[in-house]
This record gives sequence, C-alpha cells and structure tokens, in this order.
Amino acid sequence: MNSNFIFLQDEWPSVYRDAQEAEQHALIAPVTSAFYTRLCLERLIDWLYLHDGELVEPYQSTLAARMYAPEFKELVPPSILRELTYIRKEGNNAVHGKGSNSYVAMAALKYLHRFARWVVRFYSETPPGLTNFDESLIPQEGKDSLTLKQLQEMEARFEEQQQKLQQQRKKLLEQEAELEKLKAEQAKIEAIKQQNKDLPIPATPFSEKETRRLFIDTLLRTAGWDPTAPNVIEYPVSGLPTKSGNGKADYVLWDDNGKPLAVVEAKKTSKEAYQGQHQAELYADALEAMHGQRPVIFFTNGFETWLWDDTFYAPRSVHGFYTKEELRLLIQRRTTRKDIRREAPDPDIAGRPYQLEAIQRVAEAYCRELDGEIRGGSREALIVMATGAGKTRTSAAIVDLLVRANWVKRVLFLADRNALVTQAKKSYGKLLPELSSIDLTKEKEDSATRLVFSTYPSMMNRIDGIRTGDERFYGVGHFDLIIVDEAHRSVYQKYRAIFDYFDAKLLGLTATPKDEADKDTYELFNCEVHNPTASYELNEAVQDGYLVPARGKAVELGF
Repeated sequence: MNSNFIFLQDEWPSVYRDAQEAEQHALIAPVTSAFYTRLCLERLIDWLYLHDGELVEPYQSTLAARMYAPEFKELVPPSILRELTYIRKEGNNAVHGKGSNSYVAMAALKYLHRFARWVVRFYSETPPGLTNFDESLIPQEGKDSLTLKQLQEMEARFEEQQQKLQQQRKKLLEQEAELEKLKAEQAKIEAIKQQNKDLPIPATPFSEKETRRLFIDTLLRTAGWDPTAPNVIEYPVSGLPTKSGNGKADYVLWDDNGKPLAVVEAKKTSKEAYQGQHQAELYADALEAMHGQRPVIFFTNGFETWLWDDTFYAPRSVHGFYTKEELRLLIQRRTTRKDIRREAPDPDIAGRPYQLEAIQRVAEAYCRELDGEIRGGSREALIVMATGAGKTRTSAAIVDLLVRANWVKRVLFLADRNALVTQAKKSYGKLLPELSSIDLTKEKEDSATRLVFSTYPSMMNRIDGIRTGDERFYGVGHFDLIIVDEAHRSVYQKYRAIFDYFDAKLLGLTATPKDEADKDTYELFNCEVHNPTASYELNEAVQDGYLVPARGKAVELGF
C-alpha cells in the first residue's frame, strides 16, 4: 500500500501503522484521522523522550507538558512546534466530540508528515530519501469513521499503556545495567544528531490563503467574529504609498457604526508574523484616512498573533483576537484615559507613606510620557511588601486608581488557596464596594462582573476548553489587570499559562520573592533581580513601628 509515511516503516513501525490509518480516514472520516494523527505525534514524542538524553521529563508526562518543556522547545524549531500544537488541539477536538473536516484533517496530516521527516532527518542512522507530501496517495474512499465512544476508549487504552510504560521505564532505570544501556543508546542518538544537524528542515506546505482558512478564520470565530461577513476579507483600501495607491487589507473588523475597529495582516505559516507589521501599519493609515478612526492593528501567521495599538503601546504577542466590545474599549480609552502618575490614591483605602509610594511606583511603571503625551509603559509590576504591611489594601488602592483613570475595567485576582481567595474577596468588598465581585470557586460567573477572585486551577478550567470539553468563557482581552497574590508560589510552570492566555497587565504581590533559575519571581514580572517595582521589607516596617519583630518563646513539649 502506497503511503506518504513509508520512510517510518523500518525504524518506527507502530507510528507507521497509525499514520496509515490517519491517511486512510483523512477524506472519508476526518475525526478519526485527526485522532490517529495525534496518536502518531504522541508516539514520536514518546520515542524522543526515551532516546534523546537532552530531554528531561516535565512535571507531568502529558503531551502538552512534554511539548512545552524548555528542553523540547529548544530542540524543535519554533515553526514545527506551532504545527505540533495544531495537531494536538485537533486531536483533542476529535476525542471531545467537537468534530472536524477533511481540510483540517489533511492539514494535521501534512504537519505530522513534516515533523516525521524532521525526526528521521536527525535521528535515523541512515536517513532514507524523503519526498514531499503527495495528496494523490490519500484514498478517496476507505474505512468507516469510528464512533466518539470508540475514539475515547482508544484514547483511554493508549493513556493506560503510556502509564504502564512510564512505570516500567522507571523500574528499569533503577537497575544499573539498564541505565548504562540506555546511556549508551542515548550517546549513539546524540552522535547521529550531530551527524545530521546541518540537513535542511522540511518546508511548511501551506500558502497564505490556506493559512487564513485553517487558522486565522478559526481564531476570529473564537473571538465572536464572522470572517465571511461583508467587507471583512480583502477589504479594498486607497491612499497607500504605492504606484496605484490601492490595495486590499486581509481582514478588517468593523463596529456597528461602520467604523473600523481592527485591521489584520496575514502571513503564511512559514513566515514570521512580524513580517506583516509594516504592511498592517500602512493599511491602518489608509483606513484612518478613509473612515476617520484608526483601527487596532493585528499581524499573524496563524500560530503567532501580535496586537499593536500604536497610539499607546508597542506591539505585543497575544493568544488570539479581541472581541468587538474589547476593541471598542481600547479605542474609547484613547481619549478618556488619564495620567495615573498624577491621580491621587484614595487615602481611606491605603494611606500609609510606604503604601502611597508603592502605588506611585506602580503608576510610573505602567505609564510613561512621550512628546508630552502619556503612553503605556511596562505591563508588569511587582510589589514586595512584608506580611502584615497591607499588600491587599495597596493592591485595592491601585485597582481603584486604575478604574478611576479608565485604564482598567475588569480585574482578576489569583491566589493558590481557597482561604486566600475568600479573604481577598471579603477585603475588596469592604474597600471597593461599588465594584461587583465574584468568587469563581463558589459562584457562577457572568460577563458583567468587575472583580473576579479565583484559584489557579479554577481559572485554568475556565480557559482550557480543550481539556474540559467546554467552550471558553473568557476571551483573551476580558481582563485588563491580573493580580497575583503570593507571587512566589505556584505560578512558574503550568499555571503560567494563565498569564500567557490573557492579554492583561500583571501586578505581583509577595513578601518573599524567589530568584532561582526555574522559579524567578523577578523575571516573571519583568524586573531586575532584587529590584522590584516597589519594596517595603520587614526590617523597615519594624523600624517605622508598623510591625513588631518576632519573639521566640520556649515551649515544653513533654518528650
């Protein structure tokens, strides 16, 4: 049987068998194909973690955790890593009953083919001749689709097998002879890698048009936009600095009043997203001249998306597109936002001198001045303040200041324990009674809530729709500010995904920041080591009379 994956047959036979299944189902049963494609991806990555000595098992052995482990991200080219994310997500959609189509299944199959070619290039002792993906080898008719129940049962069996393999490997590695054998195998693989390191990386097969259909349209729909609506795709613009002066913007997102809210410049997946920045700016200039409102700028290659509100902030990477309401708010703030450096904090919320100084330092970090106009500065700030000195009060005063100056509408307060969430919500309720609030661990959310209090797992469940099988309640631009209580704990590995997902300013609160290589509180909030945005240590609080030093007391334990 002809197959695009015949080069896997000798050294990776199990992957080859599953890849054949993915090919056989691609046009007839795309959901089944997407499942098998992800299964192949898991098998290949499992093989890499076993044989490549540079890869260290992360805190969890899930596919996502392995793919985003630092060592794996350094090993695999970024463009391929983005494609693996696509395979993983579409495979998860298949298992959770979200459906698929032949176009998506073929895209995932092509990405798997590219990754498999990369693995063979770098890890095969005698790399075979590799050809490009040939769609003519995909059968037009074939096997029936597996039911959702069958897919989920296969998924459960595979996970059970993986767990057993992990346990077996752990036992084997405890035996010195097996450990030495594995080290020898890894040394051999490393020698092959060095031998093959200069071989070219397979190219991405998708054009700009295909990138739009496969990835960008999906991202837009997730944010509530309809790419097929009138004047959205390839909207004609005039006034460009070209010979004809005319062109077509890839996407324009419109407000109900006919004004442009955003312009999107698309690049194909093999190009970097930032290569569309200048072209997007030219389209924004043209749209502003044509309609009297400057749109927010996005440029994307389907895997990386950048937002650029060039009247206020520098470009920044975001997880997806803003909703219509969120874009309206960005544009409205251009004329209503106040200079937070010159706004007075409410002394009834936080009035001690060191608290007022911390508020001012944060304001100066968030806000800067350019040519006499205010501009956005850093989007992260870290307050180091001794326990008992009033971190919660200080953060509440900062929220009050940002709300009054129209920098912030909705705030997320994160803590790592239910008791801390309950305590923070109670304190904010007394200090900021005019702002509606909710405890996400106990209450049902609605989109109008201004203050949301949550533990990390509760918020992860709200944004990780693929894992839970539910739709995401919160969009990437829903919150304007995230406050991280006890910022030295719990936020460095899987929960950091919350900060990557939301495009919000960050405010960290801690009494004991860490500066370890894998747990660096300063790095998380974009501060120099031992130089937070604001600091008020225990010895200062004791010296100023706000706190008293700890006193030891001997206690008879009865032993």
